[in-house]
Amino acid sequence: MRLVVLKVLVLLFSIVVIGCDSAEKKLMKEGDELVVKIEKHKVENGHLPNNLESLGIKETMEGPLYYVKWDSVNYMVYFGTNLGESMIYYSDTKEWDYRLRGMGKDK
Repeated sequence: MRLVVLKVLVLLFSIVVIGCDSAEKKLMKEGDELVVKIEKHKVENGHLPNNLESLGIKETMEGPLYYVKWDSVNYMVYFGTNLGESMIYYSDTKEWDYRLRGMGKDK
């Protein structure tokens, strides 16, 4: 009986981990699409959008994606993970990262 319970727990844990990873990859893909829109806006208008609504995207407290204009050339796109942390895209490095930091490659 204990072996069956253990197998069920391992199976449930695997499903949760795989589900979280899949949801995170989906949000990263959507985030990458948002980055393309931000960069397109920057090229076409000569500046970063002030907010998502400048791109025609309704901003909500629930997200799932958030945009922060850091300064005139840098920005962050981020989303919350299932672990209560965030996955953050930094425009200065053009990479996603779990670490919260300032802008600039030396940060």
